[in-house]
Amino acid sequence: MKKPVLLFFICCSFFLQYSKAQNIGINATGALPDTKAMLDVSSTTSGMLIPRMSSAERNAIATPPNGLEVYNTTTNNLDIYRGSGWIPVAYADTSVILVRSLADLPAPVSAGITLDSTKTYSFSGLVNIAPNYINVNGAALKGTNPIRDGVMSTVSGAILRSTNMHVYMEKLLVVNLTAATKAYDFSDNTGTRSCNIITGNNVKQTTASAGVGQVSGFRAVVILQNYFDVSDGIKVTGTMGRFISGFNLYGSITGTAIEFLPALAVDDIDISNNHFIYTGATGVKFNVGATLNRGRMTSNMIRGVTTPLSGFDSYTPAWEMQQNSGITNSRAFATAYMNDNVSVTNLPANGTYYSLAGTATLVNAKRFTLAGNKLTYTGLRPWPIRVFAVIGGKSPAALADYSICIAKNGTSIPFPNSSLGAMANGQGFQITLQSDVDMVTGDYIEIGVKRNNNNTSNITITDLQFSVSSL
Repeated sequence: MKKPVLLFFICCSFFLQYSKAQNIGINATGALPDTKAMLDVSSTTSGMLIPRMSSAERNAIATPPNGLEVYNTTTNNLDIYRGSGWIPVAYADTSVILVRSLADLPAPVSAGITLDSTKTYSFSGLVNIAPNYINVNGAALKGTNPIRDGVMSTVSGAILRSTNMHVYMEKLLVVNLTAATKAYDFSDNTGTRSCNIITGNNVKQTTASAGVGQVSGFRAVVILQNYFDVSDGIKVTGTMGRFISGFNLYGSITGTAIEFLPALAVDDIDISNNHFIYTGATGVKFNVGATLNRGRMTSNMIRGVTTPLSGFDSYTPAWEMQQNSGITNSRAFATAYMNDNVSVTNLPANGTYYSLAGTATLVNAKRFTLAGNKLTYTGLRPWPIRVFAVIGGKSPAALADYSICIAKNGTSIPFPNSSLGAMANGQGFQITLQSDVDMVTGDYIEIGVKRNNNNTSNITITDLQFSVSSL
């Protein structure tokens, strides 16, 4: 064998042994491969091509192992076999715009940056857009870390604005840089849009500012799990379906955390599980002129706030309040009485209940009004009511015998009732009755009395104690 041929076989043998024992490097410099890579391909001028095939050819591969990759020429996609099928490898989503600086946003026009309504703008870091504002224009706004991802500006008015478009934000920090700057001004005059400020949005300020800002109109406004650490809170106005604030923290407030403005007309308000933690100022204010169908406040933590509620309270008919620190739970109750009444109650028919004659005096009433001896329920919530009544007087004749009952809306409820036995002429008496009655808005109750024999046709009830209380 000639020497060159022998040398070739020796080299090939050496290469094969080396390849079996070591990682493989492919490059133009002769550099050793990375010890952590079985195959290390290096180039500054070329790429690497993997097998290219159609979907049909890919599917014809018998029993592909997990992790097998091909370039699919039918879909122009990189496919990988995982589990029990082929899936495309995800490419960058062109609907998401990563915002690291002002240059990543559309160019300002008259200080307004109008976003593309088909895009989601994902902020990375705190982007200074001063002196401009953003017209959200239906785009979604997101951050990853609400402590550092967001936007700041020195603009007078709101940094983020929207008109007649859906609003969706999450994990976005907004920093007000001047006293005239606020975070939001979102409005909808169509009554068909929703405003969702949810999950970790944060509003802060570098100096006393105009605060969180304003929402107006919308079919629904949902503000959940946010931190508003600014001088003033959220203003709510316009014609609105429902307003929901839950699990938010309001701090550093010197004005009002949630204020319902005079022009508001809203169906439902739900303020639950929020924390109002600041010294002085006002928690929730409902201005004169604002109208509401139903509202509730439940399980809110209120600490240090000088005026938790302004313009309404636990007994305002449209509102229900339970388990809020520093605020009385909502109830319905009233107490009325008559002393030394001289009005005669006529009892023309034996065994028939008639309303007591005379005019009672109201001691205290929450969600009840009094007219004569009738207590009318004015609350909006259907409620079971406990009724307690005591009447007193003197028997007008021997063997007189009387019973009392509760009458609802002019109709006697005969059971339960309370009765006396036969009395002597002039004998003093008291009759006591306690019962429960279900009531809805506008229902009224009164005490009825009847005679149980034919000894007399009328009576003077000189004394009455009449009280009602929700259960």
